[in-house]
Amino acid sequence: MGVLLTLLLAGACSRTEQTPEALMKTGLDALYSKGDPESAVKAFRKVLDKNPNHYGANFQLGMALDRAGRPGEARPVWEKVLTMAEGLRDEKTVDHARKRLGRPSATPEDAAMKGGLDALYGKRDAPIAILEFRKVLGMNPNHYGANFQLAMALDQAGKPAEARPQWEKVLGMAEGLKDAKTTTWVKERLARRP
Repeated sequence: MGVLLTLLLAGACSRTEQTPEALMKTGLDALYSKGDPESAVKAFRKVLDKNPNHYGANFQLGMALDRAGRPGEARPVWEKVLTMAEGLRDEKTVDHARKRLGRPSATPEDAAMKGGLDALYGKRDAPIAILEFRKVLGMNPNHYGANFQLAMALDQAGKPAEARPQWEKVLGMAEGLKDAKTTTWVKERLARRP
Protein backbone atom coordinates (compact mmCIF):
# COMPACT_ATOMS: atom_id res chain seq x y z
CA MET A 1 0.00 0.00 0.00
CA GLY A 2 2.87 2.40 0.76
CA VAL A 3 4.40 1.84 -2.69
CA LEU A 4 1.09 2.55 -4.42
CA LEU A 5 0.66 5.79 -2.45
CA THR A 6 4.23 6.84 -3.32
CA LEU A 7 3.61 6.20 -7.02
CA LEU A 8 0.34 8.16 -6.96
CA LEU A 9 2.01 11.12 -5.25
CA ALA A 10 4.92 11.04 -7.69
CA GLY A 11 2.50 11.01 -10.61
CA ALA A 12 0.54 13.92 -9.16
CA CYS A 13 3.72 15.96 -8.64
CA SER A 14 4.89 15.39 -12.19
CA ARG A 15 1.57 16.68 -13.51
CA THR A 16 1.65 19.98 -11.63
CA GLU A 17 1.44 22.94 -13.91
CA GLN A 18 4.50 25.03 -14.56
CA THR A 19 4.52 28.65 -13.46
CA PRO A 20 4.24 31.36 -16.12
CA GLU A 21 7.88 32.27 -15.41
CA ALA A 22 9.02 28.68 -16.02
CA LEU A 23 6.93 28.45 -19.18
CA MET A 24 8.40 31.73 -20.45
CA LYS A 25 11.91 30.41 -19.82
CA THR A 26 11.06 27.18 -21.64
CA GLY A 27 9.60 29.09 -24.59
CA LEU A 28 12.51 31.52 -24.83
CA ASP A 29 15.01 28.67 -24.67
CA ALA A 30 13.15 26.76 -27.38
CA LEU A 31 12.87 29.81 -29.63
CA TYR A 32 16.28 31.41 -29.28
CA SER A 33 18.63 28.66 -28.13
CA LYS A 34 17.23 25.48 -29.66
CA GLY A 35 15.68 26.99 -32.80
CA ASP A 36 12.40 25.16 -32.09
CA PRO A 37 9.61 27.67 -32.70
CA GLU A 38 6.85 25.04 -32.48
CA SER A 39 7.78 24.15 -28.89
CA ALA A 40 8.04 27.86 -28.12
CA VAL A 41 4.52 28.46 -29.50
CA LYS A 42 3.16 25.78 -27.15
CA ALA A 43 4.94 27.26 -24.13
CA PHE A 44 3.82 30.84 -24.83
CA ARG A 45 0.23 29.71 -25.44
CA LYS A 46 0.23 27.99 -22.04
CA VAL A 47 1.29 31.28 -20.45
CA LEU A 48 -1.48 33.10 -22.32
CA ASP A 49 -4.04 30.49 -21.24
CA LYS A 50 -3.31 31.60 -17.67
CA ASN A 51 -2.93 35.32 -18.44
CA PRO A 52 -4.14 36.45 -21.89
CA ASN A 53 -2.63 39.92 -21.37
CA HIS A 54 0.91 38.78 -20.53
CA TYR A 55 2.89 41.35 -22.51
CA GLY A 56 6.04 39.28 -23.02
CA ALA A 57 4.18 36.10 -23.91
CA ASN A 58 2.12 37.90 -26.56
CA PHE A 59 5.24 39.42 -28.12
CA GLN A 60 7.18 36.15 -28.03
CA LEU A 61 4.22 34.19 -29.41
CA GLY A 62 4.21 36.55 -32.40
CA MET A 63 7.94 35.97 -32.87
CA ALA A 64 7.56 32.18 -32.55
CA LEU A 65 4.66 32.03 -35.01
CA ASP A 66 6.67 34.10 -37.51
CA ARG A 67 9.68 31.80 -37.16
CA ALA A 68 7.42 28.76 -37.49
CA GLY A 69 6.23 30.11 -40.85
CA ARG A 70 2.67 30.78 -39.66
CA PRO A 71 2.11 34.47 -40.55
CA GLY A 72 -1.68 34.13 -40.67
CA GLU A 73 -1.76 33.05 -37.03
CA ALA A 74 0.86 35.65 -36.10
CA ARG A 75 -1.02 38.66 -37.50
CA PRO A 76 -3.76 38.90 -34.82
CA VAL A 77 -1.10 38.41 -32.16
CA TRP A 78 0.90 41.33 -33.59
CA GLU A 79 -2.29 43.45 -33.67
CA LYS A 80 -2.74 42.78 -29.95
CA VAL A 81 0.94 43.48 -29.26
CA LEU A 82 0.67 46.80 -31.11
CA THR A 83 -2.35 47.85 -29.05
CA MET A 84 -0.64 46.84 -25.81
CA ALA A 85 2.63 48.57 -26.74
CA GLU A 86 0.84 51.79 -27.70
CA GLY A 87 -0.95 51.75 -24.35
CA LEU A 88 2.36 51.32 -22.53
CA ARG A 89 4.11 53.86 -24.78
CA ASP A 90 6.74 51.23 -25.63
CA GLU A 91 7.88 52.88 -28.87
CA LYS A 92 10.46 50.22 -29.75
CA THR A 93 7.82 47.49 -29.63
CA VAL A 94 5.28 49.73 -31.40
CA ASP A 95 7.77 50.17 -34.27
CA HIS A 96 8.53 46.43 -34.39
CA ALA A 97 4.82 45.49 -34.45
CA ARG A 98 4.07 48.14 -37.11
CA LYS A 99 6.86 46.81 -39.32
CA ARG A 100 5.65 43.25 -38.83
CA LEU A 101 2.12 44.32 -39.81
CA GLY A 102 3.38 46.27 -42.83
CA ARG A 103 2.34 49.63 -41.44
CA PRO A 104 4.57 52.65 -41.67
CA SER A 105 5.89 54.15 -38.49
CA ALA A 106 4.15 57.23 -37.20
CA THR A 107 5.45 60.47 -38.68
CA PRO A 108 6.26 63.52 -36.54
CA GLU A 109 3.05 65.05 -37.90
CA ASP A 110 1.06 62.00 -36.69
CA ALA A 111 2.76 62.13 -33.29
CA ALA A 112 1.96 65.82 -32.82
CA MET A 113 -1.64 65.26 -33.92
CA LYS A 114 -2.02 62.40 -31.44
CA GLY A 115 -0.45 64.53 -28.72
CA GLY A 116 -2.91 67.32 -29.43
CA LEU A 117 -5.93 65.02 -29.39
CA ASP A 118 -4.76 63.39 -26.15
CA ALA A 119 -4.24 66.79 -24.56
CA LEU A 120 -7.57 68.24 -25.76
CA TYR A 121 -9.90 65.30 -25.16
CA GLY A 122 -8.01 63.08 -22.73
CA LYS A 123 -6.37 65.56 -20.37
CA ARG A 124 -8.62 68.55 -21.08
CA ASP A 125 -5.48 70.67 -21.49
CA ALA A 126 -6.35 73.11 -24.27
CA PRO A 127 -3.09 75.16 -24.08
CA ILE A 128 -0.96 72.04 -24.69
CA ALA A 129 -3.34 70.94 -27.45
CA ILE A 130 -2.94 74.32 -29.13
CA LEU A 131 0.84 73.90 -29.14
CA GLU A 132 0.58 70.40 -30.61
CA PHE A 133 -1.88 71.37 -33.35
CA ARG A 134 0.31 74.35 -34.27
CA LYS A 135 3.26 71.94 -34.61
CA VAL A 136 1.21 69.90 -37.09
CA LEU A 137 0.27 73.03 -39.02
CA GLY A 138 3.91 74.09 -39.06
CA MET A 139 4.65 70.88 -40.97
CA ASN A 140 1.46 70.88 -43.04
CA PRO A 141 -0.56 74.13 -43.05
CA ASN A 142 -3.41 72.45 -44.94
CA HIS A 143 -3.94 69.57 -42.48
CA TYR A 144 -7.74 69.55 -42.28
CA GLY A 145 -8.00 67.81 -38.91
CA ALA A 146 -5.33 69.96 -37.25
CA ASN A 147 -7.02 73.16 -38.47
CA PHE A 148 -10.37 72.00 -37.10
CA GLN A 149 -8.91 70.79 -33.79
CA LEU A 150 -6.91 73.99 -33.33
CA ALA A 151 -10.15 75.97 -33.60
CA MET A 152 -11.75 73.64 -31.02
CA ALA A 153 -8.78 74.02 -28.68
CA LEU A 154 -8.82 77.81 -29.00
CA ASP A 155 -12.52 77.80 -28.10
CA GLN A 156 -11.90 75.56 -25.10
CA ALA A 157 -9.02 77.77 -23.98
CA GLY A 158 -11.38 80.75 -23.92
CA LYS A 159 -9.75 82.52 -26.89
CA PRO A 160 -12.69 83.33 -29.17
CA ALA A 161 -10.86 86.18 -30.93
CA GLU A 162 -8.16 83.71 -32.07
CA ALA A 163 -10.67 80.93 -32.73
CA ARG A 164 -12.87 82.92 -35.13
CA PRO A 165 -10.33 83.29 -38.00
CA GLN A 166 -9.39 79.64 -37.49
CA TRP A 167 -13.05 78.62 -37.81
CA GLU A 168 -13.32 80.75 -40.95
CA LYS A 169 -10.33 78.91 -42.42
CA VAL A 170 -11.91 75.55 -41.52
CA LEU A 171 -15.17 76.68 -43.14
CA GLY A 172 -13.35 77.44 -46.40
CA MET A 173 -11.61 74.07 -46.29
CA ALA A 174 -14.86 72.21 -45.51
CA GLU A 175 -16.68 73.93 -48.38
CA GLY A 176 -13.79 73.16 -50.73
CA LEU A 177 -13.89 69.48 -49.71
CA LYS A 178 -17.70 69.43 -49.94
CA ASP A 179 -17.87 68.28 -46.31
CA ALA A 180 -21.49 69.29 -45.74
CA LYS A 181 -21.66 68.16 -42.11
CA THR A 182 -18.61 70.17 -41.04
CA THR A 183 -19.69 73.16 -43.16
CA THR A 184 -23.07 73.26 -41.41
CA TRP A 185 -21.54 72.79 -37.96
CA VAL A 186 -18.93 75.54 -38.46
CA LYS A 187 -21.52 77.98 -39.86
CA GLU A 188 -23.63 77.40 -36.74
CA ARG A 189 -20.58 77.88 -34.55
CA LEU A 190 -19.68 81.17 -36.29
CA ALA A 191 -23.27 82.41 -35.98
CA ARG A 192 -23.54 81.91 -32.23
CA ARG A 193 -20.16 83.16 -30.98
CA PRO A 194 -17.97 86.20 -31.54
